[in-house]
Amino acid sequence: MYYFNSNIYLCKVNTEIMKKLLLLAIMVMTAIMANAQISVQAGYVLNTCKTKISPDKYSNSYNGIMVAADYNLNLVGNLSVAPGLGLDYSFEDITEEDYKEKYRELGLFAPIDVNYSFPISEDFSLSVFAGPTFYYGLISKDVAEKPSYNYYSDDNKRFDLFLGGGLWCDINRTIRVKAGYKLGVTNNCKIDGVKQRNNFFSLSVGFLF
Repeated sequence: MYYFNSNIYLCKVNTEIMKKLLLLAIMVMTAIMANAQISVQAGYVLNTCKTKISPDKYSNSYNGIMVAADYNLNLVGNLSVAPGLGLDYSFEDITEEDYKEKYRELGLFAPIDVNYSFPISEDFSLSVFAGPTFYYGLISKDVAEKPSYNYYSDDNKRFDLFLGGGLWCDINRTIRVKAGYKLGVTNNCKIDGVKQRNNFFSLSVGFLF
């Protein structure tokens, strides 16, 4: 009987502890969310593809556009983390005497940037950021060929990983101008003996909410 009552008492104590921990977690998340800020951006992307077929090296660059949004969560002081999600679209038309190519690429990217802010004045601040970006290719093809050639079918991997950083400035707590560079750290080519990595430069303008 005493053993049974002890179990009931311990159960009640554990339940109370769990309730307090849950309440504490909710309070912490509420405080973090209260200081969070949404940013929506659009801008220019330069996609540089570097290929190595030993001993030769090649480099091709493609212009593009991007749209993205992130959710900046304050951690402590001026230190924050900004998970985000976006789309980029790269394109290039090459026409020569005996060669024609119309390259199109569409991808989904998800950055997780740790950033630190330097308030310059009440209406202007500068931030530096760095972190990984996860990329998943949706379309990569040459539409000049009939039918169009899909690079993801035989040549390239859809998943890619980047490490990068950059800076942004906030103006009047409303407008954000952002520049960044991302280095591909994985070989995204399926072909044996070929190494291929993508690098991205981006410049965007966005609004803060």
